[in-house]
Amino acid sequence: MKKQCLHVLTGFLFIILLTACIAEDYDAGPPELRLSVKENLYALKEANVDWKTEEKEFKNKVNNFLTLGSEQKEIKLSPNQPAEIILLENKEDGGEYTNETMKVSLWKGNEKIELTTKSSTDYSFSFPSNPGKYVLEVNFQTRKGSSQYVGNITLK
Repeated sequence: MKKQCLHVLTGFLFIILLTACIAEDYDAGPPELRLSVKENLYALKEANVDWKTEEKEFKNKVNNFLTLGSEQKEIKLSPNQPAEIILLENKEDGGEYTNETMKVSLWKGNEKIELTTKSSTDYSFSFPSNPGKYVLEVNFQTRKGSSQYVGNITLK
């Protein structure tokens, strides 16, 4: 009888522990973004950030994101090159992102070119057919805030 009661109690404690782990709410900061082209991953530079969690606040203000983008290491690609934005968890906080939106644009001088992703959960797209130097801008938004990322793209 005692052994059976001990097994029931152990099972009950295990279920409570398991439930607590599954129901854990991650308090994630802004993610890291990568540009994925073929088998290559390129880090995108975080620019403007306005993000708030229950425990932390992340703020960064960049005066000119186009200048910051053009100062990054050049990423040489082909016109019409298919690519994808990869979302990585924040190193410090970990966690998941839900109900996010992501907008991808290219800038050539002061001209903004909106790039269309496949869906709201598949951030695949193709670069334009016109060769030249561009600044890639990615704007990521969730209920916790927004973060902007930039990259230096050359289409040849």
